[in-house]
Amino acid sequence: MRTPSLRLLRLSVLAVSSLLLLSACGGGSDDPAPVVTAPDPSQPGQPSRPTQPTPPNQPNQPGPTDPEPPVEPVLADTFTAWTNDTINSPPGWNAWVAPPNRATVSGVGCLINEDFHQHSLVSIYKDGVRQGLPDNVGRGGCTYEFHTHDGTGVVHIETNMPKKFTLGQFFALWNQPLGANGTAGLAGPVRFYVIENERLTRYTGDPAALELVAHREIVIISGTAPGVLPKYRWPTTL
Repeated sequence: MRTPSLRLLRLSVLAVSSLLLLSACGGGSDDPAPVVTAPDPSQPGQPSRPTQPTPPNQPNQPGPTDPEPPVEPVLADTFTAWTNDTINSPPGWNAWVAPPNRATVSGVGCLINEDFHQHSLVSIYKDGVRQGLPDNVGRGGCTYEFHTHDGTGVVHIETNMPKKFTLGQFFALWNQPLGANGTAGLAGPVRFYVIENERLTRYTGDPAALELVAHREIVIISGTAPGVLPKYRWPTTL
């Protein structure tokens, strides 16, 4: 008679094998196991936002700067010989042409009587060099109430009574433009100064309004200014 223990052992082995097969095939569950797939390297992903390159260190660039203010001239401490300095100024303009028919120009007419006589000085500098004015401005056809005799820039005011005249009237008679943007054919900017009582003063108003006062020097500068303006001693004859 065969012992039951061997048969039971065989049945147990078969049962365990069947359970293992069912587990491998997913038996006993209605939901399939989730499948995890790795990304396909051949498929392109979402484009990423490009990164901005880091700018290199910029050198310190100088910003816009205002132009350097012009150098202001100073008045000399000592006096300069009048005749040598003014007579030898290089001529800067052609001879003056008189208006036709002895016409009055800007309120300046022909001389009647020389009962009032005084002198003023007009000095014009171009790039640091004093220019000689035309001689005989206002002396042609008739002698006008103010005029020049030579290239020194001395304006002789000769009238029948005390009168006031201005730089604007002198330039009108001379027939030359006068202003900060250009004067007598010289380029602007033009600067104006007054030398009076041994003192130099910058004038920023309307140059045409400057009065021709006795022993007053009106200085007109175009371009580079001289570092030192001469201080003239007025001759006793003027």
